[in-house]
Amino acid sequence: MSTVLIGKILGWIGFITLIHSTYSTYEHLSYLKAVEKANDMPIEITVECLFSVIIFAISVILVAGPLKPILMKSEMVKKSIDKVDTRPSFNTFNHRDKFLCMNINN
Repeated sequence: MSTVLIGKILGWIGFITLIHSTYSTYEHLSYLKAVEKANDMPIEITVECLFSVIIFAISVILVAGPLKPILMKSEMVKKSIDKVDTRPSFNTFNHRDKFLCMNINN
């Protein structure tokens, strides 16, 4: 199995356990409100929430792929001079054609 597939499976496991811990928290708080007790969160729900966040973070790391270097030099080695030198910022669209046509018509 590839790391991307393992990461996606772990991502779904982390997501489902996070949804379950959210639902458990909601149910527990509504129970405490019904019996009018203090808001004490059970350790099981807290551990499940932390476990799901850690599993989800690991899955994101596995799916993300390799990092690229920050230095521009490594990216510029891959490009030819034609790709680097032809930027649209050097194009001039306001040329002298309208002035030349005015002189010809006069």
